[in-house]
Amino acid sequence: MRPPAVTTRVARPSDAETIARTMHLGIETYAAFAPAGWTPRRPPHLVENLAEHLRSRHTWGLLADVAGEPAGHTLMFPDWQPGDGAYLSHLFTRPAWWGTGLAARLHDAFLAEVRDRGYRTARLHTPAGHARARRFYERRGWRVSAPPETWLDLPVIEYRCPVPS
Repeated sequence: MRPPAVTTRVARPSDAETIARTMHLGIETYAAFAPAGWTPRRPPHLVENLAEHLRSRHTWGLLADVAGEPAGHTLMFPDWQPGDGAYLSHLFTRPAWWGTGLAARLHDAFLAEVRDRGYRTARLHTPAGHARARRFYERRGWRVSAPPETWLDLPVIEYRCPVPS
């Protein structure tokens, strides 16, 4: 039997709750490598803020579903730092879809979108202790670009990559 097909579509403001849930499912797994005592915290007004971002023509998101169930998403907006860059705000797949190639597909869609929008570079942050995510990005040309920072009591690393033409 063939596995069900992955379908994707551009995210809408009404998808904010689904995006927040997928994000939270991923962040809950950070406890495996986070500092002792760390617990995931949902930022206040997350759903409302996501919906607001998705109303902007500058924001782009892509949702992936399998058999009508959310499987992952990616979310991008212009980088707030000076330059001609895009910021990869989210790239999450639900744990059942880890290792299936879905994250790579979402990543490729992100790069295609930022290229089509004329961006030259991209930036992201990922947890410093998230070895799997760091390997994923490094295999795709992302490089550490700043010293570690701490966000919500979790050390994170900044990565940058050139956008392929």
